[in-house]
This record gives sequence, structure tokens and C-alpha cells, in this order.
Amino acid sequence: MQGALASPSLRRFRFAVWLAFALLAALILGGALSLIRFDRAQALQRAESELLSLTRVLEEHAARSFGETEAAVAEIAGYAAQRGGLETFGERDLQTLLRQRASSLPEADYLFVEGEDGSLVADSNTPSGSAANTQRNGSHKPAAIPPLLREGVEIGGPVRSPANGMWVTPLRRQIFDALGRYLGTAGAAMSHRYFEGVYRELELSPDDTILILHASRAITLIRYPHADGQIGISVADSPAVGADPQQRSMIVTDTSATDHVERITAYRRLADRPLIVATSRPMDSALADYYEHRDRILAAAGVMLALLGALAYLLHRDTVRRDSERAALAELNATLEQRVHQRTEELEHSNRELLSFSYSVSHDLRAPLRAINGFSHALAEDYGDRLDETGLSYLARLCRASLRMGELIDELQKLASVSRHTLRIENTDVSAIAREILDELAATSAGRVVQSHVEPDLTADADPVLIRNALQNLLANAWKFTRDSQPALIQVGGRPHGDEKLFYVTDNGIGFEMAHAAKLFQPFQQLHRRDGFEGSGIGLASVRRVVERHGGAVWAESSPGTGTTMFFTLPRSPAMVRRPREKLNT
Repeated sequence: MQGALASPSLRRFRFAVWLAFALLAALILGGALSLIRFDRAQALQRAESELLSLTRVLEEHAARSFGETEAAVAEIAGYAAQRGGLETFGERDLQTLLRQRASSLPEADYLFVEGEDGSLVADSNTPSGSAANTQRNGSHKPAAIPPLLREGVEIGGPVRSPANGMWVTPLRRQIFDALGRYLGTAGAAMSHRYFEGVYRELELSPDDTILILHASRAITLIRYPHADGQIGISVADSPAVGADPQQRSMIVTDTSATDHVERITAYRRLADRPLIVATSRPMDSALADYYEHRDRILAAAGVMLALLGALAYLLHRDTVRRDSERAALAELNATLEQRVHQRTEELEHSNRELLSFSYSVSHDLRAPLRAINGFSHALAEDYGDRLDETGLSYLARLCRASLRMGELIDELQKLASVSRHTLRIENTDVSAIAREILDELAATSAGRVVQSHVEPDLTADADPVLIRNALQNLLANAWKFTRDSQPALIQVGGRPHGDEKLFYVTDNGIGFEMAHAAKLFQPFQQLHRRDGFEGSGIGLASVRRVVERHGGAVWAESSPGTGTTMFFTLPRSPAMVRRPREKLNT
């Protein structure tokens, strides 16, 4: 009968097992989906940042190339204006001037001068005497003379070079004498081959495309990789062409009309020329790393779900087995006490084994991570001499990543413990806690000289354990980021703040841009990782969790090189702890 009475509890246990499995499975799937979404957002952000950086490089190169050519054209136009007309040059003088100037302009295919009627007077590519013959024989077809610019350079549409048939972009500057009489045009043909040679040297993704667009003509001037059919086509529907000229940079994600491929395109408008540089990358290329990470995350989630499912199934089978055994015991003769006692011992032993097995499986969930780390070290030690530098770099990164993952798991558990901790509100001496933490930091860094000041009599109605956790993170950050300050200064203070108490920790460390302040209190966000200030990215997230559990708010003020001040507020009385909070400003 005792076994029969125990059956409902086992049924409840089985229900609890499968409920726990469902909850853990939902947690794992939710975490995996969150990581996948985060990785995708990060991959897109990296691609956009890379494309914007590349467009800035292209902007500088295009501005420099066009600027040098425009300066040469202006110099030739000025020289002709000083001479009072093109007819004052000897037959070879103007051509010699053009050749000399073109020799220092690799970006220009050739330089040229046209007369008042648009006929070619001289160019840097024509053999001696040919320009004059061309003019005399009338074989040069006069070009349409543009409206008088008086000042500045006109950037024309792409045309084929008469010398080699390659694409060039003409620049023209009109020549006027001192009396304002129109004398002709000085110009240059920008070489597309020159730009293509420069772009080949850039570290581009194989699927990246570079464009230079004419903003006022709404056409494509230059494209790399080269595609003949794309040069000179209309781009009037491009969002960058119709955008506000004050908007220098733009990121657009859309489907290309030429190849019907979704692309991320970064546009950058030149400040003083009607040119727009653009770099585009197919979405699949931008998300290539993300797809690999996603597959790994899904595989890991699948393994964890399989392990949890196996554990739940084993627990279910074991409880079913015990139900059968207890039912059999219930059918036995109640007088057989020895058999009942023996069966009870077997059941207790089975229960201990079940609990041991459950703990073992739970503990060994880290086994794949340890295996990755162990085999990585074994591979480095046994086969390191067979790997090239890139392979060794990948292997080192793999080892670091596995260790980092273990550290992040530990840090996440610490962050979770803050939420699980039961609040015990009491009058807390904040000044004493801050001084103790500073003394501990000083003891661990005996070689450092840090000037610290803690305002006396700082108290708050709060949980002392959680407040120590928050101050430990804030003071540890101040201690770390004042590493290069001479002298290092750290101050802890407070003051009334409406219905609350305001506390602050200020330092004279390296500081940060306030544009990044929103990222500070998010898990895994680190603003100074590349500057040698390593960390887990969990500390300030923990501070935020502690302060918000008390019903307060936390924020930061900083600027690069001048230090940082971290503020947080706490209610003046325990009755205010669970009052809904709104974000406060200083």
C-alpha cells in the first residue's frame, strides 16, 4: 500500500521532469535565436562599417586625383590667359607644356586644349605637328561648347579615348583673358585604368563593387570590377543622387536592378565636386560569417536539446520502472517485511544513482567545451610544426574563444545570481564599503599610486551585499581605466537628488565618447577592448541590475581623455524600493 501511495508523487515527478525539459528547451532555443539575431545584426553592422570606411578612403582618393588634375588644368588655363590667347603659342610650345604637365599626372590619360569653336588645338598624346595639322585640315569635329563657367571645372560624362579606345572622363575649364574674352578650353581626360589599378590594390571582398557616380548628370562614371555595359548608364533612381546634398554618407539595402541581388551599398558624396563614391556588397557575402556562426549555434543547441531529452527520457523510464516495482510490492503479502525492506533498499539505492546520474549529466554539459580546448592544445603541441602561420593563428583563436566562452558562462551565472538574490534592506554605510574596496584594490596593486577620496557619512537604505557588488564593479573600472593617469584620481561622493539619494564614482581615466554611452550597461559591451583594457563586459550590466532592483537609475558622463563619472540613485527609504522608476538625468 505504501508503494501505491507513492505513485502519485512519481507521476508528479515525471510531469515536473518533462515540464523542466520543456522550459529548458524553450530557454535554449530562445537563447540560440537571440544569439543568431545578435550575430546577424553584428554582421550587418560590421559590413556597413567596412563599406563606410572604404567609401571614405575612395572619397579621399577621388578628391585627390580629381584635385591634382583640376589644378593642372587650371595652371594651363591660367598660363594661356596670361599669354593673351592660344595663337601666341608656337606650334610645339603648347604641346610641350601639355606633355610636361601630363608626365606628372598618372591619373590623366592625356591633357588637351581646344579653341573657341571647340576644335582641338593640342593634346599631350598627339605626335609633334599633328595637332596643328588636325586643326588646319579640319578633321577634328568641334565639340559642343558648354555654357561659360568663368570659374571652376566641368566634369563631363565618360567617353572613349581617341588614343586607345579606353574609357576616360573629361574635365574642362574655360579660358578667359584679362578683359573677359573667351579664348578656348583647357581640359584633361581622367583615366579609368588608373582608378582600376588603385582599386585592385585595396583589400576588397571578391563580390564588392566600387562606383563613382556623377551626381548632377545622374550617370555612372567609373565602375570596378570593370563592366563596359555599366559605364555611362543612368542612375537617376539611385537614392544617393536624389538625397539632400548635406547628407554626405548613406547606407542603403536594396535589390540591384542589374543582377537582382540584394546588396548593401554605402554612398559618400564629395564635398566640393558633383561626385558620389559608392561601395556595394551582396547581402550573402556580408552575412557569410554569420551563416557559419548560425549553423554552429544551431548545432550546439541541437546537441544540448538531445542531451536534455535523453536525460528526461531516462528519468521518465526510471520513474515508470519504479512505479512498476512499487505496484508489484503492493501486491505482495504485507507480512513479508523482509522482502519489503529489501525492495525499499533497492529503490533508495536506485534513487541515489538517479540523482548522481542527473548531477553528472548536468555537470558534463561543459564537456564539449573542455574537449575543444583540450584538443586545441593537443593539436598545437603535436602538430604545430605542420601548420602554417595562418593555421596556428586560427588554432590560437580557437583556444582563446573556448576559454572566453567558459569565462562568459561563469560571468552570466554571476549576473543571474544578482537577480536571484533576495533583497534584505537595511541601513548601509556606503562610505565604509567604498573605503574597504579601495583598500583591497590598493593591496592588489602595490606598485600603483592612486589618490582616492571617499566622502564620509554616505548611507542608504539598501541591500549591503548588492551595493558592495555594484561599488566593486564601479571602483574596479575606475581603478583599471586610470592605469595611465599621472596621478590617478578616484572620488566617491553623494548628495540629495529630489526624493532620492544620488551617488557617484568619478575618475580621471581615459574616458569615452558619449555617443557610445547607451552600450555601457548592456552585457558584453566593451568600449576599450582594443586599447588593452580587457574585461568580460558584465560588470556595468550587473551594476544596472543592482540599482534597478533597488528602484534607482544609473548613467554615465564622460569625454575622451578627461575621465568618467558614474552616477546612480537609490530611494531614501525602503518603502520606495519597489516604486516604478523612470530614467533620470542629472
